[in-house]
Amino acid sequence: QFDLYDTPDYLDVSGFTTTDRSSGFSVDYTQLDNGMTRVIMYDGNNGNIAAGEGAILNMTMTVHANAYNSNVGVNFDNAIVTDEIGGTYWVAGADSGTVTVTPGYIEEPHNLEAQDGMDAQVLLSWDPPYGPIPEDFEEDFEEGEIPESWSMTTNSAQGWFITQDGSSAFWAVPSHTWYMCSNDDMADDDGSVDYLITPPINVSGAESIILNFASYYDGAYSQTAHIEVSTDGSNFTEVTSLNPTSEWVMESIDLSEYGGAPNLYIAFHSNDNGVWASGWAVDDIMINFSARAVEQTVHFNLTETGAWVVTADKEDVIQRFGGGIPYEVRVDIDNPITPETRPVEIDAYKVYRSYNEDSDFEEIAEVDGNTTIYLDEGVVNSTTYFYNVTAIYPDGTESDPTNTVSATPVEWVECWMDDGASLTGQMDTLDFYINNETDLGLFYFEIVDYPDVISSINILPTERTSNWSIEISNQGNGTIAITGISLGGPLTAGDGAVCSAILYPDADEAMTVSLSYSNGTAIQDINFVDLNWTSESATYEVGIETQYITLTGGYGDDGGNFTSSLILENTQSVYGLQLDIAPDPPFMMGTGVSVSDAHDFSDWEVSGMVIGNYYRVTLVNNAHNSPINPGISHIADITFEIPAGTPDASIVILDLQDAEITDFNDLPMHAESIPGEVYIGIPPAAYTIQNTSGALISGGTGTFDVHLDNTELVGTLQFTLVDIPESMTITNVTPVGRFDDGIVDGSSEEQEDGSYYFLGYDFSSGIEAGSGPILEFEVQFDDNLNNSSIIMSMASYATGDAGANPLTTVFHGFGQFTGYYVALDEEVSIPGEFALHPNFPNPFNPTTMITYDLPDAADVQLNIYDLMGRNINMVINQNQSAGRHFVTWNANDYLGNQVSAGVYLYRLQAGNKIFTRKMILMK
Repeated sequence: QFDLYDTPDYLDVSGFTTTDRSSGFSVDYTQLDNGMTRVIMYDGNNGNIAAGEGAILNMTMTVHANAYNSNVGVNFDNAIVTDEIGGTYWVAGADSGTVTVTPGYIEEPHNLEAQDGMDAQVLLSWDPPYGPIPEDFEEDFEEGEIPESWSMTTNSAQGWFITQDGSSAFWAVPSHTWYMCSNDDMADDDGSVDYLITPPINVSGAESIILNFASYYDGAYSQTAHIEVSTDGSNFTEVTSLNPTSEWVMESIDLSEYGGAPNLYIAFHSNDNGVWASGWAVDDIMINFSARAVEQTVHFNLTETGAWVVTADKEDVIQRFGGGIPYEVRVDIDNPITPETRPVEIDAYKVYRSYNEDSDFEEIAEVDGNTTIYLDEGVVNSTTYFYNVTAIYPDGTESDPTNTVSATPVEWVECWMDDGASLTGQMDTLDFYINNETDLGLFYFEIVDYPDVISSINILPTERTSNWSIEISNQGNGTIAITGISLGGPLTAGDGAVCSAILYPDADEAMTVSLSYSNGTAIQDINFVDLNWTSESATYEVGIETQYITLTGGYGDDGGNFTSSLILENTQSVYGLQLDIAPDPPFMMGTGVSVSDAHDFSDWEVSGMVIGNYYRVTLVNNAHNSPINPGISHIADITFEIPAGTPDASIVILDLQDAEITDFNDLPMHAESIPGEVYIGIPPAAYTIQNTSGALISGGTGTFDVHLDNTELVGTLQFTLVDIPESMTITNVTPVGRFDDGIVDGSSEEQEDGSYYFLGYDFSSGIEAGSGPILEFEVQFDDNLNNSSIIMSMASYATGDAGANPLTTVFHGFGQFTGYYVALDEEVSIPGEFALHPNFPNPFNPTTMITYDLPDAADVQLNIYDLMGRNINMVINQNQSAGRHFVTWNANDYLGNQVSAGVYLYRLQAGNKIFTRKMILMK
């Protein structure tokens, strides 16, 4: 009797026969639990083998299909030899034998993967042969069904599943035959406890336990992957968590410390950590009880972007790469990693390609034995290719092929757009570009603006899309959708603009807006097959020019009416106003609106309407032919009724709940309002500004009076005067009327902010009750005056009685210098010379005001030219009277079309005088 064993375990005993020396003996053999084969030979008639030497048994063996080219040692153990009466002989020695296996098992490469969706190329990578590894447990999932003995648990609607393509919108898994996958990107629910669990494995006698498996885990969007073990199938202990890689790799986990258990469960735990994460895929699971671990082969390092994706929030990744991330952006394919160890000596690898999954493979390349990647650039986009790889051993033998993988190269279309800039409420035109090689049949851009302040107005095709339908719309989710569909020919290869979108911002402050393509964007070829795409973001610089609306305050008796004046300070030409005035408390109600003579409102629609507790005032120039030019002016007067019985001394605030001011394109401009304050009844003291007079020209002078209506004796006066815009200086103050004996305090002077502080008093006799002027102010206008109106008001005001005790005081109405001469006798001040002033504003978008002076009546032509000298438009062509004149140019040509952004010249010819200036149109 003796035991036989082979090292390595490549042989199985298949039979014995006796020889001449052992004729009459019987032979039996059995496989022991320890892997040895026990052989017993005996003579039932108690015969002996005669003394001598030579063979007593012939043994036949079967070589394992996966036995490598090697010498296998066959050894004796536990040999027992007896005589015919049962006595044992001493066995002096036991020899060993050798079986040479050749050529042996020619192991194929492993873990072949092909990167799908690259542009005009397919990147292949594989692992070299692992070398001899006994497989005590193996599962490769190639049946396409989840093995019955495996179990899964999850809180997700999906959990682990078996597939040949586990990819989803924002997590792509390279091709790898059948494999198990947990994809939280696809499920988007609770993927924190996705468990895939092996059947129980008896490791009671194992001293070494090595778990080897193929893994695709890139760690994107906070996904984690864990190996856990259990001895009861319920309570699991984590062994390790995996480090992310950008490709399929072999992982080896040492589980030796868990040996000795009759049942060992191994769990693959995929965890989304409570966020919308990515996933994990596993394949080719092997467990062996030797000390041999599979070397992990990583072919590429992550780029800076690839490393960022692992830790970034998913929303940030989607915003930056809405069309997906090209593989060459995630990994450094130009600098592959060379394996440091080679378990098996290999001379070369051959790469095969086919259009069919099962046949017609043709060799396309041979690479040396140190190379485990290949970039196939001989491919055509939108075509599916199948690949496998073989290994060439030093003796020239070629292995079987690897698993077959597939990949479809697809063009990556590049999308980008112009940067934009405009004032809030003003337009800019942005071109959108596509760089494509494949003919396209459709594009759909979904543009995200952050902050969400950009809207669209219109869109125009370009030369590339002249036979396409191009549409633009503002989406309910705040995005802007641009759709282009071919109506005839396709969008052929090129990199130019495909459309021009007219956009505008509506913002309360200056800001930089980020513009990007959302993941809803789609590009399709002429067969309406989706193509991959990349994009570049843009910015839109939003500027602010605030238009101010002021309602004047004052006082009025209950049972009577009160009129509030509407003051407009605008930097852009205004074509419409809509104001919702809400008295607070609601002791007043609007009854009418009348326009002032500061502007020709003959082509304007003017109305007032009571809506609930507020009064809506509307002024609209629908013909767009008579805008309110930039400046400051008294626009209208609004009449309010004060019901009888309204409590005296009540204060009512005329609040502008909503103020909308529109430009030439009927777009809203940023507006702010200043409410009026109305005192109900007759206050003890009320200031007004009256009797403005003077030449409103550069360097000119003027005067105005401050009146006081008071019902009680007033001893002290205090107020701060403001001029809007700041365009004049007070040069002298003279007490008059009931205050002609009063004292102007030395602290009365111009302030740094341009306002004028006044303090005066008369403690001897005081200002008796009454009404009329008490102060006369002399002013000088700035030398660079360029506005036709100056509004005066009081920013603060107060009065005191003879004992300097405060009295309730109001400021009523406003004061105004307006026109070219503002004397009460209506004499006209004529400019002394011809002049063409700088346009305002400059730069502008889309309107600007041009000012010029005529000392005499003259035939006037005002023309606009581009820098090529071409006449764009004639704005004025008529005889005009002497005086200062204003005209607005809306950036249009003779046909009324908007001109492009750029530098333009405006040329004034008045009589024999010619003047030219430059202006800049921004878009």
